[in-house]
Amino acid sequence: MPDENLAVVLAAFDAYQRGDEAGMFALTSTEIVATQFPDQLDVADYRGRDGVSRLMAEWVGSWEEWTIEALGASSEGDLVFVNAVQRGRGKGSGAPIESPVTFVFTVRGGLIERWQMFHDDAEARAALAR
Repeated sequence: MPDENLAVVLAAFDAYQRGDEAGMFALTSTEIVATQFPDQLDVADYRGRDGVSRLMAEWVGSWEEWTIEALGASSEGDLVFVNAVQRGRGKGSGAPIESPVTFVFTVRGGLIERWQMFHDDAEARAALAR
């Protein structure tokens, strides 16, 4: 099951990278919950596919240029950890960004049910251990 969960997440990530939003959402539960970085001032849960779509549009829309590159992934039971780096340039400010990110996906029944964002793998594992 962990290898199947990893395959689901990697397929969703690949669909996103190709611009195939429908393909990405086909691999998520209709009740998916996405949670922003814990230290973000306006941290909130985004619910359902529409909520996730809104979250992604808000984040990507704040950058003139933005990319995300997966560096590695692993699975542990229902959890899939994706370590990545995001790069971009701020809208208006032109300020460059290059920062690590760790996404934790919960996969059940072949669909992504939860997507959590952390600054790095250690932060993600500490938060999940609580």
